[in-house]
Amino acid sequence: MTSRTPYLAYVALALMVGGLCVSVASTDIAAQALRWPSERPPRPLEARPVNFPPYEIRKLDNGMQVVLVSHHEQPAVSVRLLVRAGAAQDPKDKLGVAMLTASLLDQGTTTRSSEQIADQIDFVGGILGAGAGTDLSFVNAVVMKNDLPLALDLIADLVRRPAFAEDEVERQRAQALSGLTVAAEDPGAVAARIIDRLIYGFHPYGMPGTGTAASLAALTRQDVVDFHAAWFAPNNMVIAIVGDVTADEAFAGVRRVFADWAPREVPVFAPIEPPPPTRRVIVVDKPDAVQTSIRVGQLGIPRKHDDYVALDQAVRILGGEGANRVQRMLRSERGLTYGASADLNTYKFAGGIVAETETRTEATGEALRLMVDEFSRLQRERVWPAELEGAQAYMAGNFPLTIETPDAIATQVLNTVFYDLPVSELETYRERVTSVGPADIQRVSRSYLRPDRLAIVLVGNADSFVKDLRGIGFPEYERIPIGEIDLLAADLRRAGVPVPGGREPQAGGRSLADPRGGGRAPWLAGHLAPAAYGEGMGVQPEGDARARELLRRAIEAHGGLDALTAVKGFIADADTVLATPDGEMPATTRTYVEYPDHVRVDATIGDVQLSQVYAAGRGWLRDPGGVRDAPAEMLAEFKASVRRDLIALLAAAGAGTYDASLLPDEGFQGRVLRVVSLSADGQPPLRLFLDGATGRLVKLAYDVHAAGRTFTAEERYDDFRPVDGVVLPFKASVLRDGLVVVARTITNLQLNPTFGDGTFARPQ
Repeated sequence: MTSRTPYLAYVALALMVGGLCVSVASTDIAAQALRWPSERPPRPLEARPVNFPPYEIRKLDNGMQVVLVSHHEQPAVSVRLLVRAGAAQDPKDKLGVAMLTASLLDQGTTTRSSEQIADQIDFVGGILGAGAGTDLSFVNAVVMKNDLPLALDLIADLVRRPAFAEDEVERQRAQALSGLTVAAEDPGAVAARIIDRLIYGFHPYGMPGTGTAASLAALTRQDVVDFHAAWFAPNNMVIAIVGDVTADEAFAGVRRVFADWAPREVPVFAPIEPPPPTRRVIVVDKPDAVQTSIRVGQLGIPRKHDDYVALDQAVRILGGEGANRVQRMLRSERGLTYGASADLNTYKFAGGIVAETETRTEATGEALRLMVDEFSRLQRERVWPAELEGAQAYMAGNFPLTIETPDAIATQVLNTVFYDLPVSELETYRERVTSVGPADIQRVSRSYLRPDRLAIVLVGNADSFVKDLRGIGFPEYERIPIGEIDLLAADLRRAGVPVPGGREPQAGGRSLADPRGGGRAPWLAGHLAPAAYGEGMGVQPEGDARARELLRRAIEAHGGLDALTAVKGFIADADTVLATPDGEMPATTRTYVEYPDHVRVDATIGDVQLSQVYAAGRGWLRDPGGVRDAPAEMLAEFKASVRRDLIALLAAAGAGTYDASLLPDEGFQGRVLRVVSLSADGQPPLRLFLDGATGRLVKLAYDVHAAGRTFTAEERYDDFRPVDGVVLPFKASVLRDGLVVVARTITNLQLNPTFGDGTFARPQ
């Protein structure tokens, strides 16, 4: 008996003709296979202790929130004031007014000119700035401790008494229009604006926060004054003072400049809901582009959501620091880009998940397919512990850097207060990050990711890549010249621009009009302006019917249901290679299968003969040590193997045994695979990967529980040949978490043989 024979003691060698189902029943052996190869990069250094400085949250009588943090390591003080209104609060006919208002705050007040403001802050070596974001507007200052009174005077003057001089309004408007002109020719900027529009629809987060050329041109000084009067009130503000100052000193300074400001009622902000995720592909044609900007995204969650920490880590594994699957796949493995990433963007009322990259034009299709596949893989497969550890190590290790300076601390504290989160969360950041496990990542990925409904934007030389979109699974798209983009239009096309041929814009062969004659196509629902669609519009779920049709096609591709159900059993001879911790182990095997529940495998490995048998729930095995009952693990695996066999699986699917649902398409070895999930009561789901061109089953995937963890197994099939009217793969391999553990090639195959009486009987 060779030294390798113990490795096979409890290996279920169920070499099925239609699907190679070699599964390790021993959890110890599974653990060995998963640990090989065992080299790993060095672990990160142990995290240093982090002590968040003491803080207090107080409130003035007028409702202004005041956050006070004492931090005496540097003789500096940071003052940050937030107004709870930003671009999201722009009136729908005055887009860009929040940005314009914020840009004017430091350009002169009723008591100081813009030159005086600049001179005063420069004289003390400080920093002063103002701006607007999606949910908020802000004024910030950083000064030395002795100059805190000046900083508070300037900030109070800016937010309470802005002049909004006509000449400054015109100057800031001109700068904003110039910025729009530059951005309109920048593929990355265009892609970013459109992906937000697709994700959020006509929710304020989907509108251009910097405005449009038309909206900026129409804004007046009175519009700016009105926006300031509506939202800039002390009871709609929060101010943070962080640095070398006591809480009492800081609070007294805030009270001195803001206590006499009377509160007032602010408007109620009640935006429409963002649309549900919907597949839509926008191709923006820029003929002179030398590369393509790619954005792939979907709706996410707001910042205050209970699943934020877990989903944030899931997206980091997809494309963030510490893991970044899209970077590894697109750059390291395929050399398609210099960089790729994915981000979870969270706001007050909603959020989005966006992956992005730039790639050379001819690689557009491949890069897009790979990015979408990574969304699917994250949802489908349990993440490796090492990936999660890498993301968590980065987050925990980077956190101390975000609270090193008073300004950084102020940013962290204000963000927490702004989103109505307890500041105490900052003190437990590391613990909350490291408490997330692989099961949490899998749960949120399956709950929130929608790979089949991703919004996609491609900006580049369309003639050079649109021909590839159908082949990678995106036959329907909208092509729009870059100069005709209108973010306020439902179809994103500027009104009045004639479409070639006088037709509606084509979506890869489909008109934007509903092909059934019912008006706009359902996939535009939620992306139309609120007045443009009715209560009943929405995406019509047709996934189950489409899945059934794909199964019908697969059954026909393998010979048809009659031919498959006519197979009552088979005998297959095969050359097999098993991957072991000691290297590859060749074997020859003969497999006997009598449907529905009898299997025998005889294997020759070197000079060792092995037999394993499963018969209607019972089983036995024979090796040089004798004959004994099969362990429970092997029996369970044999039973699952029969279920996964291609002939049995397709015959059962054709008989309606399984519930079928459609999953997102995936790319595989240059082909597009249609993915169908099969499920039945009490059985783990199976994922069938069908060749989009031939309909054949080329992959089967399922989850396996072994060695104290759950991982994904794949069976891959090749070399299809007809045998007595049934088309079957003569080559197959089994992969676990991407590593090949078994490969087999059939050398002889008999369908419907006659089995002897003792084929499955246990020897005396």
